[in-house]
Amino acid sequence: MIEASRHPSRRRFLQLAVLVPAGIGLFGSRAQAQQAMVPTASDMEGPFYIANTPVVTNLNRFGKPGETMRIVGQVMNAAAPDTPVANARLEIWQTDGTGVYHPEARGDYGDFADDQIDLRGTVIADAAGRFEVLSVVPKEYEPRPPHIHYWVRAEGFRPLVTQHYLDTDPGNRPHRTAQIDRSQSPVLFNAPTIYIEPL
Repeated sequence: MIEASRHPSRRRFLQLAVLVPAGIGLFGSRAQAQQAMVPTASDMEGPFYIANTPVVTNLNRFGKPGETMRIVGQVMNAAAPDTPVANARLEIWQTDGTGVYHPEARGDYGDFADDQIDLRGTVIADAAGRFEVLSVVPKEYEPRPPHIHYWVRAEGFRPLVTQHYLDTDPGNRPHRTAQIDRSQSPVLFNAPTIYIEPL
């Protein structure tokens, strides 16, 4: 009789033991989902921003030095899980493969001759918030690791100036850093998702 009364308790304990890890996993996935919706952190504009650059499919219009790279990414609504931001405009600029900006100046696109503007351009995201553009692998310059600048705008959302980093150590930028995939040709920079905030 004693053994029979203990058996249900043992069975109940085993049932609870099985459920606890599942519950932990559920809470963990919820926390990760919430973390993914944190708006992308802003970053410095830098001294060499050129406004009103043309819409391009290749940032490297005039053949500046560097290893050819394809940038792909997505713009999402930080306030609504899994909701893309259609037609977001991304102004993108970066250095060439030697660490030089073209030009090393700031202003408006109209202030310069067309061939002075390179490794800069505007890219329009599609209906799924996805964007793609050809470029080159940027080079680091002291004290900065290799990076890509973005100014992101979309109707009904707060503008965002941010950067993606191509180094192998995320450091304090874990949601804005990715490594280049050299198994692809051209090499692929699968950019971290950009989350922007509604107004």
